[in-house]
Amino acid sequence: METRMAQPGIWAIRSGSFCIPVAHAAGQNVVTVLGLRFLTDNTGLAAGTAGLIFALVKIYDGFLDPAVGAWSDNARTRWGRRLPFLALGGVAMPLGLAMLFGVPDLGSVVWTQVFVTVALALHASGYTLLTIPGLAMLVESSSDPQERTRLMAWRTYGTAVGTLLGSTMPAWLLVRFGAGRDGHMIVALVVGAVVLATTLLALRLMAHAPRTVPPEGSARGYNLVRQARLAWANRPFRILATAHIFLLFGASIGSAAMAYFSRYVLEAGDGALGNYFMASTAAMVLSMPVWVRLAARAGKKACYIAAMAGFGLAHLSWLLAGAGEPVAGVLVRAVFSGFSGGGMILCAYALLSDAVRYDYVQSGQRREGAFAGFTTLFDKLSAAAAVAAMGGFLSAMGYVSSSGAAAVVQSDSAVLAVMLCVAVVPALAMGAAILVMLRYDLDPADVVAAEAALEGK
Repeated sequence: METRMAQPGIWAIRSGSFCIPVAHAAGQNVVTVLGLRFLTDNTGLAAGTAGLIFALVKIYDGFLDPAVGAWSDNARTRWGRRLPFLALGGVAMPLGLAMLFGVPDLGSVVWTQVFVTVALALHASGYTLLTIPGLAMLVESSSDPQERTRLMAWRTYGTAVGTLLGSTMPAWLLVRFGAGRDGHMIVALVVGAVVLATTLLALRLMAHAPRTVPPEGSARGYNLVRQARLAWANRPFRILATAHIFLLFGASIGSAAMAYFSRYVLEAGDGALGNYFMASTAAMVLSMPVWVRLAARAGKKACYIAAMAGFGLAHLSWLLAGAGEPVAGVLVRAVFSGFSGGGMILCAYALLSDAVRYDYVQSGQRREGAFAGFTTLFDKLSAAAAVAAMGGFLSAMGYVSSSGAAAVVQSDSAVLAVMLCVAVVPALAMGAAILVMLRYDLDPADVVAAEAALEGK
């Protein structure tokens, strides 16, 4: 039986569930959108090398996720299981941003690579410390699947705002201060301040949020293999994780490619890039009430599949775009992509919460953090593969790196590679994820009934 701390109402966790993703989404998106292009176009690193560095850091961070999840499951502090991890993440992520976009001229390609790797590792560690305990707190906060869906909607609102602050705002700052190293450093400082401030607010709000505590006598050790077997034995979770691997592979390439696409295919400035992400994020925010209602009526699985199909079609439509594309055409795609992306985020994590509660009724153990860790492990491994594949593909197709702020002329094959990364790859990945999700059959009503029986209600 779970042990729940007596705390004030659910509004604390709702408010905190908004603030935490603002922090980590802002810090993550600025790197996702601008990081690879900054390394290739401002530090002179080859696209293949930069992509490999991103991939290696993602792999490191991916294996850190389940460890942080397990540690937070079993932590016993005066502030509860999760809050100390959130505090560390809120400090580490801004430091990593400042180091990455403030990389000094070390006079050596090798030392530049080492410095960038350390900066990305620190940034990634901060992201993990924020996301894993934050997600675990949402899953453990309520046994009502509809309430968890509403909590995930708040989380998605926060993700949308953080995405706006981490993608649109940096692009506009680069227009104002220039796309050189100084401009990128200003971006890092501004976004880092957002991450720190929203983390501190979340800590204050969630200090009194509903949460569970580990039962007496529960194991405190961490065994990756054992945790992996437990997670993979959960069939609903296994299906969701596999689908999410495909989803994140496509979405990661699509997001990273947009910075190249706007510059080399649309031949537009970073202001247009910022406008695209602003429209996309606004659509994501406005879509939440629609997706919550649709999920209650049609089911979360059906909505998840529909959202992925819409996202894939939105990206595939970029095949019809080119230089001089009308602003209306860009914004329509942004709105459709953002609306679909909101449904993907909401339904993915609402379904995940059902699968994790299913583990509780099957085992009687509180392992929210471990499952959150493995979710992001699979996410980051797929994102690592995506960035590495994209960097290698761009290099193979003749993409030319530079060390200045201005764009260089790229070959037709390099431009074609950018087009394929932004349009075709995301569409194919969404199709694969949909095929996997067709096998998902967990009924949340069955979980609620089993949980009530387990707790003697």
